Amino acid sequence: MRSAPALLFLCSWLSCAPLAAATDCPERSRSLMLATDPDVADVRSATAACAVAYADGDMSAAYYLGLLNLGLADWQPERAADLISVAAQAGMPEAQYWLAWQLEAGPLLSNDPVRALQWYEDAAEQSHPLALARLADAYESGDLGLQPAPARAAELRALAASCAANNQ
Repeated sequence: MRSAPALLFLCSWLSCAPLAAATDCPERSRSLMLATDPDVADVRSATAACAVAYADGDMSAAYYLGLLNLGLADWQPERAADLISVAAQAGMPEAQYWLAWQLEAGPLLSNDPVRALQWYEDAAEQSHPLALARLADAYESGDLGLQPAPARAAELRALAASCAANNQ
C-alpha cells in the first residue's frame, strides 16, 4: 500500500469551478488521501461509496475511485487510469489535469505531449489553476510543442492567480 503523502501529489482538486458531487465520495476520498495512516475500514468504506456513486452515474466518483486504486484501496494503475479517463472525458477538470500530467511526465501513461496539451487545455478552460499554470510555463518556454508566446503566458498566469485568490 502506498503512503498517503505520495498520493497527495496525484490529487489536484483545487479548481475555480465548484465540484458537483451528489455523494460523500469526494470528501471521504480526500480525507483519506490527506491522512498519514488511513484506517483500512475507512478506505474500504470510501471505495464502496465511490463505487456506488460511479454506478449511479456520478462521473466525479470515477476520478476518486481511480485515485483510490493508486495505492490506498489497491494498486491497480491500469484500472485507475481507465477510471480517471472516464471522469476526464465527462469533463472533470481534476481528472483532465491528472491525465495531462501523466501523459506529459508520469510513469503510468506513455509520453504523449500532444494529448497532454489537449487535456491541459480542457482543464484550463474550466479554470483549473494547475493546468493554467502549466500552460503558462509551456507558452513561456515552448514546451508541449507550443511556440513561445509571452503574452499568452502572462494571461494564463493572471487567470491562475485569480483562481488561487478565489479559493482562499
